[in-house]
Amino acid sequence: MSAEIDDIKRVLAICFRTGSKQTADDLERVLSFDMGWMNTETAHDSIKALIFSGWIIDEGGILSANCDIRGVKAPLGWQPRTSRLTDPIVNDSKINNKNNVEKPTQKVVSKPKSKENESANPRARMERRLVKYIAKNSGIESEEIMRRAERKVKALRYCTIWLALCLISREQNLEMNAIIDSFSSR
Repeated sequence: MSAEIDDIKRVLAICFRTGSKQTADDLERVLSFDMGWMNTETAHDSIKALIFSGWIIDEGGILSANCDIRGVKAPLGWQPRTSRLTDPIVNDSKINNKNNVEKPTQKVVSKPKSKENESANPRARMERRLVKYIAKNSGIESEEIMRRAERKVKALRYCTIWLALCLISREQNLEMNAIIDSFSSR
């Protein structure tokens, strides 16, 4: 097991040590005030990241660990690296504590974009062009750019695909003027 996974499991074992489910506020309190590992803002970001990466299950605001934490112990004086919690690796153990069984793997099939939908929203027509532009100038494949954009939309909830693509462009240090101009053109 890698050190990153060990750190995450130790944190989850401490947060869910009573075996009961917690709210996000409870976890923030444990991470920031009880353990003193980080401030409340970083704790909030960590919890969101752990939910998004699959380490914590959010069932209507009630949180539970999505990995086996039985027998996980933290050495005396141990403290996690904050970066491992705010930007965790993806949990691929496929354990769902709710049923304690492995989730069946399902292939996600996206609906093909209809021409009607694209013509109704002029920005949707240009989305593929923007993805190609980012791919060409950053050296990242188009599929990876869309995956990152969809991940940002999911994480930020009220984010549009356009904003997510702009964020990715900015992360790649691309010139933003051309992208911003594409919003107003046509």
